Amino acid sequence: MARTRPIPEPWASAMAAVGIKSRNQLADEAGVHATTVTRLIDNPEHPAAMETIRAIATALKLDTRDVAHWSGIALELDEPYIPPPEAAILDRDQRKLVSDLIRALAANNRHPRPPLKIQTTGVVVLSNE
Repeated sequence: MARTRPIPEPWASAMAAVGIKSRNQLADEAGVHATTVTRLIDNPEHPAAMETIRAIATALKLDTRDVAHWSGIALELDEPYIPPPEAAILDRDQRKLVSDLIRALAANNRHPRPPLKIQTTGVVVLSNE
């Protein structure tokens, strides 16, 4: 008889929210190998390809950044921030304030995201991540 390991949070809640009951089913839905899903869920230190993270996020109907975070990956923006042309009319102090605000927001996004709230069967489950 095969032994089934419990699926840890926040994975269990995310999977339940979309009706996925097992690691194998998640692998099938995402189109990746079951071993890859098992490693991703049970060993977040194991490196995962971004294509895998995106496929699993799509299967779970979640933002890629959440799944990446659960996997120990902090996603950065794909493109640099370019201020709008109107920024040219700001004086030096105003541009510094805006730059400081952007840096503060970026620093906040680089650190662990707040717990993900997932609605499952009338109960809100908060991840501990």
